[in-house]
Amino acid sequence: MNRIMKYAAAAFAAATAVSTLGGCEQLEKKAPEDTVAVSFGDTNIMLDEVTYMIRSMEYTYESYFGSNICGNDMGDGSGMTVGDYIKQMSLSQLRQTLVLNEYAKKNGIELSDDQKAKVDEAIEKLQTESEDYLEAVGATDELIEKTYTENAIANLVYMDLVADVDTTVGDDEFLRKKIAYVKLTPSELTETTAADGATTEVSSDEDSSEEASSIENTEAESESASKDVTTSTEEASSEKASTEAVSTEEASSENVSELSSEASTEDSTEAETLSEEEQERQDAMNDAADKILKEFEEGNDAADFISDYQNDSHFTATNSEISISEDGTAVYNAAAWALATDECTVYRSDDGSIYIIRCLDDNDEEARQSAIDSEIESRKTALFSEKYAEIQDDSSKFKVDEDVIDTIRFTTPVYVAPSEEETSESETSGEETSESETGEKESTKEEKSSESDESEEVVSEASSEEESK
Repeated sequence: MNRIMKYAAAAFAAATAVSTLGGCEQLEKKAPEDTVAVSFGDTNIMLDEVTYMIRSMEYTYESYFGSNICGNDMGDGSGMTVGDYIKQMSLSQLRQTLVLNEYAKKNGIELSDDQKAKVDEAIEKLQTESEDYLEAVGATDELIEKTYTENAIANLVYMDLVADVDTTVGDDEFLRKKIAYVKLTPSELTETTAADGATTEVSSDEDSSEEASSIENTEAESESASKDVTTSTEEASSEKASTEAVSTEEASSENVSELSSEASTEDSTEAETLSEEEQERQDAMNDAADKILKEFEEGNDAADFISDYQNDSHFTATNSEISISEDGTAVYNAAAWALATDECTVYRSDDGSIYIIRCLDDNDEEARQSAIDSEIESRKTALFSEKYAEIQDDSSKFKVDEDVIDTIRFTTPVYVAPSEEETSESETSGEETSESETGEKESTKEEKSSESDESEEVVSEASSEEESK
């Protein structure tokens, strides 16, 4: 994803979740295209140029996030819509380009003949391959040439300002290891056992009712017998009656105890059933882990054998190849980092998952270089932001006519996604179309959506952020 999209991705994650109807705030009248929209000292920027910049960025965002994105709230509590954000970023970018081009004039920085030729080549490619895009954003030959040239000069200044960036890195500072792993994720226990348990509980309740009925009958019989004895033998002592009462209570207690024992047995049986199923699942996972570990130790690729483990009801098997750093956050990272090339290990996570890991390369040079490049770019961004703050003129030199800018509306999307019918026709037309040609067609949308960034490229995320504050 290009620089602009990286900068805006976090904000748009919220924006796409808060859908609204309609576009941004509108005015009834539209200013003429030759109206001055922005001034930079003695330089005037007309409305058509600012509109072209805004529409180009709008095209990019709509192609990524959908045609109705501009009316959405940014979701950051500012109350700003995506359309407002696009305007703000476009103006910030314009200001930066003007500042850098003025710096270039003062310091004799110019495009070489080769660089001019590359600009002409880029413009020709744009005009040849992206007619729909150019029409949608209102681009003219003059606007394209002006913006491409000014951005090329701005990039020259950028490179000049960051030329002395510190590129020193430690030998092992960005060490990366490439690993392959298979993850076994335990499946949920089946519902059969739970249903059986429910049945058992119902059965237990019925037995309990029968036993309770038996107790009540016994107590009634004892009470009746006690009354008969009292009637026929008036001289019977209270001690004997007390003894009979105790005897009745003991009998009742024994019956209740038997019930409790039976219920406990039922619960124990249910627990054993669940435990057996869990054990069966664990045994299946352990067995699979042992086999996969052996495959890895023999040097086999996970892609070649993973299908053998993807239809097991006890677990889900997935595989991946990635590069890791020593301070990675994955649960298995420490175990994987300890491996040398071709060494293997098994890591069991707290959630019951099992990772079978093989180290493919304990010094992944390609990943290491990528990490170094990323670090250097970050240093360049920071250095540029620092120097840009020093060279930019007082903000009062850059003036925006807000009333004129407000006439740029977002009622009609500039990017219209191809219909399913058009896509289908494109895919099926020409049976003799080669794979490479098909790939070119599929990349057309991506190329068009990045064209606005090629012509309106932000030289630094940091400085753009500073401008937008």
